[in-house]
Amino acid sequence: MRLFLRPLPLLVLLCLAGALPTRGQAKPSRPASGYTAPDYSNPANWVCRPGAETVCTANLDAEVMAPGKPPRTVRFQPAADPPIDCFYAYPTVSLQETPYASMTASPEVKKVVNAQAGLLTARCRVYAPLYRQVTVPALRRTMANHGQISWELPERDLLAAWAFYLQHDNHGRGVVLIGHSQGTILLQELMAAAVDGKPAQALLVSAFLAGDPSLGVPPGARVGGTFKHIPTCDSAAETGCVYVWGTYRADAPATDQIFGAARKDGLVSACENPAAPAGGSGALKWFIHRPSDQQNGKTHWVEVRGVLTGECRNFSGRNAFRVTVLKGPYAKTANKMLDHAARHQRWGLHPLDLTLVKGNILDVLDAETATWTKAHPAPKPTPLPVANKVP
Repeated sequence: MRLFLRPLPLLVLLCLAGALPTRGQAKPSRPASGYTAPDYSNPANWVCRPGAETVCTANLDAEVMAPGKPPRTVRFQPAADPPIDCFYAYPTVSLQETPYASMTASPEVKKVVNAQAGLLTARCRVYAPLYRQVTVPALRRTMANHGQISWELPERDLLAAWAFYLQHDNHGRGVVLIGHSQGTILLQELMAAAVDGKPAQALLVSAFLAGDPSLGVPPGARVGGTFKHIPTCDSAAETGCVYVWGTYRADAPATDQIFGAARKDGLVSACENPAAPAGGSGALKWFIHRPSDQQNGKTHWVEVRGVLTGECRNFSGRNAFRVTVLKGPYAKTANKMLDHAARHQRWGLHPLDLTLVKGNILDVLDAETATWTKAHPAPKPTPLPVANKVP
């Protein structure tokens, strides 16, 4: 069967990563005006949250395709009462011409949230706040003028959303933090400021920081650099830990790569990918959009298995998740798609950081949820008192 696929067109997905700061760099100047937090009690300021999650539950059926096996359709079903939550931060997608996006769920925001966070509703309650992100045009202007832009506004918005969630929605539940690109950078700052070594760390099931320029750890260690108390993950069933990665082709040169970059502070960039939690190579479960002109009444999504593998490798201090295309009937199509995504050598396969391992993330969430619920059993309902019999 011919495989009609293409990379998900996430607009520019912020692959303007040359303008993205790594932790430890001097930050741009703060906004001149005072800060007023969005009203996160207003459901309109969330792209998805329990009870208002259409964006995260619509059009998510997938056709599973693998070499040597007939295609099969998997119907999407959101979990009725999942035991954990997911707090998600979307990447740079806003096309507004202003430096910062408005608090509006624009079509491009809805599209990327559906693509990246939608399937999570089968495993967790999803909270996806709107935030005033740095826009694609603003990043383009910044790069063209070799300037800087303040990241404080989106950082503070995401912190405000997190604080509202903890106060009003969490109620002691385990929570997964997941983001991509600008969303990942903001989540890393949020974790350092409000989770690492703080009471909220006890609620952390895991974090997935896809497309991270750098999360530093001491050489040979899992903790002690960027995060003082939160380790990188070592097994699929481990909780309280973080996955972090940037994706490149296995045969791509490591020269001047942006994600998993070499550091000069004695630390190394961590790489922990959900396709291979214990290290080594892992088979990828890749979710991608089927082109609209080739639907033929089938699903919007395709999950491709048995075509790609990936593992974290360190070349000259640059540590990244490197993807290999296996020989077989889909190899030509997969290579074409990866080549299309990797139009800029320094950025690698950045647009595909999350979609390449979407099925693997769901598998990890299954293992983590089992660990979490065993350690945090739901309270048993209190039996109703038995009324005394009337003589």
